Amino acid sequence: MMSQESAITFWGVCSIITTIFTILTLAAYIINRRRDEKKKREGIYISRLRALLVYVIVFIPGFPIIRYFLSLNGPETNPYAEGIYIFMTAFLLFYLWHVNATYMKISSEGINMHTPVRGSRICPIGAIDSVVYSESKDEDTPSRMWFLTKSRARINPLNPNYDEYYLLLMTRFRIEYGRWPDLDNPADVDKVNQLDNRYEVIPYFMNNQEISGLADVDM
Repeated sequence: MMSQESAITFWGVCSIITTIFTILTLAAYIINRRRDEKKKREGIYISRLRALLVYVIVFIPGFPIIRYFLSLNGPETNPYAEGIYIFMTAFLLFYLWHVNATYMKISSEGINMHTPVRGSRICPIGAIDSVVYSESKDEDTPSRMWFLTKSRARINPLNPNYDEYYLLLMTRFRIEYGRWPDLDNPADVDKVNQLDNRYEVIPYFMNNQEISGLADVDM
């Protein structure tokens, strides 16, 4: 069982660490997003965690801060309860790490989908054989775009945390020019960036429902 003095010290330190990590994480996310925009001119397209899932981290320091103030006046707590509180704090710290460690990068090296748990999973852009738009009939379930290989294996994850728009953009280039873009070629990068318009690219695939026969790599 944690004494009151130990609890005050522990949660005070946790509050400071969590607050600092939250500020640094949010600042890094904003800076990375700005850098990502500039990297498009180099043929590197990066999608990060959706903004809504990021900005909720401003509430994360609230949990240890509340525990700190409760420990100032509260009696010694149940060890099982303290264990749960500590586990929740560890999970929140992991989520802070998850914010900038989750992304999808498309470059000349291929499609790199990275998460802190699974690490990097890389496949060539040319492995995309079909794009299927699956419209949800349930209001609670969002509609999805599926990117499939020739063997009908999914390229994109079941529950992505990042925007998959750049996969659509590369596929739009494939349809427009009859080949996949060479992202080491500045001319191809310019053509990709000219097609970069969410309000045209996304409706194009939604209207076509399914487009296949795109792959030049067997997977």
